Amino acid sequence: MGRRKTNSVLNRWIRSYALIMLIPIIIMVVVYIQTKHVIEDEINRANSALLTQLQQDIDNHIDYTYRLSEMISLNPRVRQLMRTPEHLEAEDRIAMVQALADFRTYNSTNRYVDHFYVYFKMGGFVLTESSYYDTSMYYDLRLSETSLSPNGWKQFLGKTYRGQFINMQEVKGQANTGILFAQSLPIDERNTPLATLIIELNEEKLLSAIRNIQAYNQGNVYILDGTNHILASSERDHPGLPDFANLNGELGFVQGKSNGEDVVVSFIQSNRTNWKYVYVLPSRLYSEKAEYIRNLTLLMLAAAVLICAALAVWFARQNYVPLRRLVRSLAERSKLDPGAALNEYDYIEEAIENTMDRNHQMNQMIEKQKNVLRSNLFIRLLKGRTENDFPVREALAEYNVSFRAGPFAVVLIFLEDFSGFFRPHETDLEKKREMVRLIISNIVEELSSKTHQGWVVEIDELLACILNVKPQMPAEEAEHDVLRMIEEAQRFIASRFHIYFTAAVSKLHESPAGLPAAYQEAIEAMEYRMLLGTQTIISYEQIKRQIMSYVYPLDKEQQLINYVKAGEFALAKAVLDEVLHVNLTGQELSIEMVRCLMFDMISTMMKAAMEANLGQTELYEENRKAIQELMSGITVAAMKERMTLFLNKVCNHVDSRKKSHNFRLKEDVLEFIHDQYSDHNMSVNTISEKFGIHPSYLSRYFKEQVGDTLTDYINKLRVEKSKQLLRNDEILIKDICDSVGFYSISTFIRLFKKYEGVTPSLYRESSKY
Repeated sequence: MGRRKTNSVLNRWIRSYALIMLIPIIIMVVVYIQTKHVIEDEINRANSALLTQLQQDIDNHIDYTYRLSEMISLNPRVRQLMRTPEHLEAEDRIAMVQALADFRTYNSTNRYVDHFYVYFKMGGFVLTESSYYDTSMYYDLRLSETSLSPNGWKQFLGKTYRGQFINMQEVKGQANTGILFAQSLPIDERNTPLATLIIELNEEKLLSAIRNIQAYNQGNVYILDGTNHILASSERDHPGLPDFANLNGELGFVQGKSNGEDVVVSFIQSNRTNWKYVYVLPSRLYSEKAEYIRNLTLLMLAAAVLICAALAVWFARQNYVPLRRLVRSLAERSKLDPGAALNEYDYIEEAIENTMDRNHQMNQMIEKQKNVLRSNLFIRLLKGRTENDFPVREALAEYNVSFRAGPFAVVLIFLEDFSGFFRPHETDLEKKREMVRLIISNIVEELSSKTHQGWVVEIDELLACILNVKPQMPAEEAEHDVLRMIEEAQRFIASRFHIYFTAAVSKLHESPAGLPAAYQEAIEAMEYRMLLGTQTIISYEQIKRQIMSYVYPLDKEQQLINYVKAGEFALAKAVLDEVLHVNLTGQELSIEMVRCLMFDMISTMMKAAMEANLGQTELYEENRKAIQELMSGITVAAMKERMTLFLNKVCNHVDSRKKSHNFRLKEDVLEFIHDQYSDHNMSVNTISEKFGIHPSYLSRYFKEQVGDTLTDYINKLRVEKSKQLLRNDEILIKDICDSVGFYSISTFIRLFKKYEGVTPSLYRESSKY
């Protein structure tokens, strides 16, 4: 209200009075500034003393951390374990137990070290002050609840540290707060470190001293390292931090801003650790003591001002009150800010003109909203959200829409691609979609109006055209004419505007009451876009006859798995193409069964990848994306292409892994197993002795090359051989068990049921039919 008030009679008097009161106000400001400076100096000296005490206290704790790191580095058991391989010997385990006892002694008297552990790179294990863990177990127990991944943790431990303090929040994914001390071991070597020592300082104990200072004056305390990064603070979050880059020298204070508020930053630097101890205190707290004097002065000044102002205002109001009532009345009705006018009379004139403009704008807005209201009414009709006694025709008449007596149909339009219509620099996607919808709506409505009536409305990311077919037109002719009209619209829009879409057409319904059913039919037809492809026209009549089962026999699934495990991409693709061809050619498979078939085949490929022992994360991520696209309505052709690419990647990976090893050894081992499978004593140890290699290496090598463990492969071979013998009823099951190499019949029955799903006797009975 500034401009109107400064030109009113009442406010002219207020300006004069303000000039008189300016002299005592200036005097009060000078006194207040001087008082504030004196108080600031006193508070700064007190803060420096507190920071000095905090520095001395924490430096003592840091000295203990350095001593603890040195003791662990020089511990002979730790140095012995640094060069220990992954498989621990007896003497290594004894050294580990002794190291654990030493660790408990080191940390038994200090309350500022919360936890420490040593990560040994060669052995791949972690030693804490209380126990021994392999890396995965330690991660599950201590770090699994954070967002720090196992690889991220190992990368963090794999770096080289030279007695470095780190804020836990700087470790990517680490959710905890506090300070870590990291030291690569051994300290006296400059080569690649063999182990990493991590010491976690007890945050609560460390921050207790900080909070004592914070409680003194309600400020915030920070501990910075040599590069001015925050190691610890009295607050969890650090929004709007002041600039710490200008904290130069060993002691002092500077002005700054924090969270948009003026603050005073006091600091002191430690000579031992090169850390800075910073105390950030809002400037407003400096002035609290000076405010008492200022408030007292203001109180006396305000009393005098109020007494004088009250008398002046009382006399001025006698003539000003009627005009003010008129301004208030206009302000309540016009919603205008009286302060925008030069004076009261200008405001009255502006209010009248604004009222007339708003009336004109309101009429224009009502006209524009008719299309929106009409669209909402059409959406209610399509979704069946109108009451039985709702006057549909009367409501539509308000928007110049009149249904004829002919039947109704619904056409749904799904936008496929409209990138060719716009220039590359046009990036506003929503504006582009709005333009495309407008073009399609106008063209479809114009084409439908040649014979029928049509209205296009946007609904659930689709465009729906409500068609009121010409009365007395035969149903078959009307259906053909609707399809012809949609084909013409699709062809014209694609050729002239490079906009491509898929359309779904419902059956004809006799009255507007059938619009919800027609809409659902069009939705069901649109789902077959996945099967029939994009940029097509799908009628509900095409999808009525559906087959509710698909053909995907177990032998084909096993063939696909075997080809993938063998890295045979051409054969695996042939099986994939065969299954899809059998199910999708020459029969009308329902869309639900198509999705089930796709899910089934994706599951097969995932199973094959896992049985091939592939640890490629990107392969599984790609398969997950394929499932998401399948749920969102990707076409069968696109899904087949994605599955083919996935098969190619898996087979290439299997094939490359086979070529990187001695493939001849695999063939010799397989030949030996097939020759000696009936030997009861054949095992991993006997086979490794046969070929002169270590059992553990043979197990890993066989798993990489074949996909199954050595034991599983032998058991599967024996079960397969027993199946051939079980077809002969004259051979006893016990004799079959002995002849294929099983020690006991119970083991034979258990493994046969594991791999075949039935017992040997049930298998023998089923093989007769």
